[in-house]
Amino acid sequence: MPFRILVLLAVVSYGWAVLVFYNAKVGDRVELNLGKSVISWKRMRGSGGKPEFIRYCTGHERRCKQFVDENNMPAWPPSFAHVTADGVLIFDRVKKTDAGSYVNADAKPTEYTRPDGSASFREPVQIELVVI
Repeated sequence: MPFRILVLLAVVSYGWAVLVFYNAKVGDRVELNLGKSVISWKRMRGSGGKPEFIRYCTGHERRCKQFVDENNMPAWPPSFAHVTADGVLIFDRVKKTDAGSYVNADAKPTEYTRPDGSASFREPVQIELVVI
């Protein structure tokens, strides 16, 4: 048992993430920006929520102008959101139900090798949108 705890602590100490909090009021215009490389965004609303996706595209796919679930069905309740060509996720009028965690849907953890040969991982930047 002590060995398991030691292994768990070692794993936890080698993983870290960047978490950004963004506070907004209901009705505000909100722009979330993780850089120009973002095409698709993923969000998780509430605890135990299902992943929802929105992306930039020039066509009229469902995923272009609204969040959808993994089956490409519109998320409920809907959001007034879109993604620009520069990868910025814009909420024209943020709603209380838009609160949640937002990440680049295509980002993978970054691995770093330390001088002693050990490795650590950094999770992609996550934006926590808080709507009051």
